[in-house]
Amino acid sequence: MATEFEKQFVNNVQRAHVHVAWVGDESSNVHVVIWPTWSGLSDFEKSFAEEVVSWGHTATAVDLYGVGNNPTEQQDKADTMMALVKDKDSLTALQSAICQEIAEAHPNKKLVHVGFCLGGRLSIEAGLHIPSSKGAASFHGLMNFHRAASHDEANQAAKFIIFNGYQDPMVDPDSASQARAYFDELGLDWQFVDFGRTKHSFMLPGSNAPQEGHAFSATASARGRNALRFFLNEIAE
Repeated sequence: MATEFEKQFVNNVQRAHVHVAWVGDESSNVHVVIWPTWSGLSDFEKSFAEEVVSWGHTATAVDLYGVGNNPTEQQDKADTMMALVKDKDSLTALQSAICQEIAEAHPNKKLVHVGFCLGGRLSIEAGLHIPSSKGAASFHGLMNFHRAASHDEANQAAKFIIFNGYQDPMVDPDSASQARAYFDELGLDWQFVDFGRTKHSFMLPGSNAPQEGHAFSATASARGRNALRFFLNEIAE
């Protein structure tokens, strides 16, 4: 793992993941790992974990950067994100360590990754590169994720579903097409859902800058949640 990466994301980083348990009857055999946006763990991811648990599963919202380390300025967010995703091996090692910790806290569960924006990309990467993963769902995620080099290298046990805004400027038609072709060439179980007249960050209620290409969509958000719920139930079977 790169030295600079270790200093920023591994060494002396105290994380406080938010674990949410089902209260009542026995929960399903699915545990949802929620990867945050480039802003880091926020109330949005925590509330989404609560909603997922209301569907009968258990969930963990990941503290990606560590307590008190969330970037606040746009440039800091961009710089931190780029440092995080720059090296495939370092990123995979960090995600694997986080998932191992979560798996130990929630044994005998199928890990399914869900993420938003940067977290959408991280969900895809966790699904591809971490063998214990059984599924991955990306909401307005970036398509420049680190690829597995071959069918044998990719995690064939995971199912993938990608929710994309057709008007998302961060996912141009070529990158979307290339991602679909890639999943298909590797023989993965995948779905790619385009929401028409929908921009980036469509799941985030506070997003309201359509002139910059990102805006919340209540319709796409509701449809995405319904499809995700079906996806998780399918994996739980």
